Amino acid sequence: MKVERHKLGLMLASLLASALILGFLFIQAVLSPEFVEKKILVGEYTQVGRLDYSAKLKPNLIYGKDEISRDEVLYSALLSEMEVVYFYSFSPPPEELDGNYKITILLTPAKGGWKKELEVYKGEISSSSFNASIPLDWGLIVAIWKEIENETKYDFGDPNVNLIVEISVNCSIFGSKVEEKFIQSSNITYGKIISFSEVDKSKKDGVYSKIRSVNTMSVLSFPIEVRDAKLIFGLLFLAFACIFGAVCVMERREIAGYLTDRKRKYFEKRFKSRIVSILEFPEYSKVFRVSSLKDLAKLSYELERPMLKVKGTFAVVDGDTIYVYDDNNNIISRKE
Repeated sequence: MKVERHKLGLMLASLLASALILGFLFIQAVLSPEFVEKKILVGEYTQVGRLDYSAKLKPNLIYGKDEISRDEVLYSALLSEMEVVYFYSFSPPPEELDGNYKITILLTPAKGGWKKELEVYKGEISSSSFNASIPLDWGLIVAIWKEIENETKYDFGDPNVNLIVEISVNCSIFGSKVEEKFIQSSNITYGKIISFSEVDKSKKDGVYSKIRSVNTMSVLSFPIEVRDAKLIFGLLFLAFACIFGAVCVMERREIAGYLTDRKRKYFEKRFKSRIVSILEFPEYSKVFRVSSLKDLAKLSYELERPMLKVKGTFAVVDGDTIYVYDDNNNIISRKE
């Protein structure tokens, strides 16, 4: 098969580009899973925690009653007795539910620094909602607080109670088993007004099911299953690689000539200011062959002589000596 050199170059470039693209697609297919799992939301559920209180008051004019809840301001000077009430709910109600709770009462400054455990309350949960009432003896709490300040010789500000609720739930909802942990931390500060912080918390989550489906990859905006892509692009890559190799073997001489032509054209473009085209070389008594165009250019600069060109042969003349590079290994005849 005889192919013109410039056409051969285009053919080889096309084959190589096609093989590289197909190879990339084949590798992408090999590295992609044949099946993927997708999560689909079956249903959502919400856990809610809320801290409230019930306070019994001394006789007073401001409220005209002896008991108030969180909706009203609680002045410590009016306080007689107080209970903290914690509410928890899980909605929608699960088909089955069991769990437990732990409520820890800590004495600690509002800005932190130290903690003293006062009480721990524990219990079981068997329904989607529950509430727990915890008495707070502020007389005892204030006395402990003042004793700690006396010991440390430090003013920690108003007494502060940190209430930590930890709830663990196992339930069945939307046909799935769910394990949840719910933690809430609230502060109650005893000043002229008893203040509460972080009294409400809500946590939302969902139940998901996994669906296994065939994975696809997009090629020119067309989806192809990964398992099919592995076979298609693998065979095409192998075919183009074999054709490229076969052409390289069959046209190795033309390929070598094509590469030489490109090399020479690049050389002529780079050193065009030093190249002079002539019709023929005269005979010289000394002829030296140069192994590369690069070496010939180096000689041209060192000897300060132009490079002479006749067809595919380049030479530098220095007196009766000629240095020559020829693609076809032609020898310039010497002068006898």
